[in-house]
Amino acid sequence: MGAHARGTDERLLDDEDGGGGGGCDQAMGFFMEILPGVLGTLLAIVIMVPLLYYPYQWSFDNGKYPEYSVAVAGFSGFDPARAVMDPTFDLTVRIKEPRKWSTACVERGTAVVSYRGARLASGPVPGFCGRNENTTEVSSVMAWGTGVPVPQFARDRLADELGRGEAAVDVVLMGPVRHLISYVQTVIECKPRLGRGEASPPCWVRDDVPTLPADPARRPQQARKQLRTPQ
Repeated sequence: MGAHARGTDERLLDDEDGGGGGGCDQAMGFFMEILPGVLGTLLAIVIMVPLLYYPYQWSFDNGKYPEYSVAVAGFSGFDPARAVMDPTFDLTVRIKEPRKWSTACVERGTAVVSYRGARLASGPVPGFCGRNENTTEVSSVMAWGTGVPVPQFARDRLADELGRGEAAVDVVLMGPVRHLISYVQTVIECKPRLGRGEASPPCWVRDDVPTLPADPARRPQQARKQLRTPQ
């Protein structure tokens, strides 16, 4: 009985050891089989999340547009009693950016101030941007002119509008000329009032095709062609 019991115990132990080792091998084999699929799924998630997340966030900016405005913080030398003026304007340029995932900018360029078609002053504009649902502004943008002649009709109109507190000037912000398919320049047109320091109504923004000066090197060639043209 004792010998038979020992043999039975040995067979039971062998069966338990063999079964345990086979189960581990099967589990490891199954894991190695599914590992490439798991890694591929994780990689797809890592790639797709940014591709889907950012367009989803940008969708909240649809239908929203930035607003540009200009305020005249101060001015001097703009006297309707003088036929020739030396005007100076202290401008504040603002960008109201309602979008969170987009950016609106004023490019480095030139500010031109005019009244009733008469150009009065100009000066440099620093480049800056507005972003993150905020209002960004740059103050002390100076524009000036020296010995500027102003027509009599414009001075009469200016005196009347200043007396009623309704005088306004035209301010144009002109960015640098860029060459894409053709030459393009961003132009921002504003109409702020004088004497109040308040922001203008939203400015008009457009891309304009600038008038470039003629190339001096081509002038002799054009002159020769004109001379060769039969009369």
